Amino acid sequence: MKLKMLFLFILSNLSYAAGWLDDAYGLWGVGMAVRDRNYINSAIVYSPGVYIFGGYGPLFIEANRAGISFYRDGTYFASAVLNIRSHQFRKDDKGLSDRKTAFEAGIHLGRRLPAGMVTRLAFLHDISAAHKSYELDWQLFRHNHIGPIRLLTAIGIQYQSEKLVDYYYGTKEYSPTAALGGEVEVIVTYPFGHWAVFAGSRIYAFDSEVSDSPIADDYLIKQYFAGFGYHF
Repeated sequence: MKLKMLFLFILSNLSYAAGWLDDAYGLWGVGMAVRDRNYINSAIVYSPGVYIFGGYGPLFIEANRAGISFYRDGTYFASAVLNIRSHQFRKDDKGLSDRKTAFEAGIHLGRRLPAGMVTRLAFLHDISAAHKSYELDWQLFRHNHIGPIRLLTAIGIQYQSEKLVDYYYGTKEYSPTAALGGEVEVIVTYPFGHWAVFAGSRIYAFDSEVSDSPIADDYLIKQYFAGFGYHF
């Protein structure tokens, strides 16, 4: 009887899971990230993670950003978004005080352009009491297919407020002002059936307000990741 009940429990939960996954779309996977931050004496960080390039129902998910569109007419779109700022945190770095990963909320305003290009502007404000400020993030990106290979390329420019820059790079002796940054992102996906392998990089470049900080050893933050997943 116990074995029968266990079997029925497993079957019922598999059925529930299958129904739950009906609303999933895009690529869902797991992988490993390598982060080379621009802090003095900071070690390269290796971390496993879940990677979703798709969404669930009305929710779209782009790795560290998720949102729901509330306007879309085929050309213009607007979305409410949540963002995880994980590339600028620091922790236990040989004398540097901790700076938390920030959770941010905001809005995307975007437009589809000719030749498959898409542009969007995001306003993101900290809701986690970390840097307690905001960033403006403009992006231009395109999806391409080269045979079976899928390629995402994106460039971006960020305006980071004075409080944000000071939180991550300021010291008692150094008080930076607002800063400009740039971003280049490339993600390559190779599908085979419903499965796929992927690899990508995100490179952030900052101006002298960041690179002149006594706790910064470079103007670049470099992130690389790879993994595999299932395409719904």
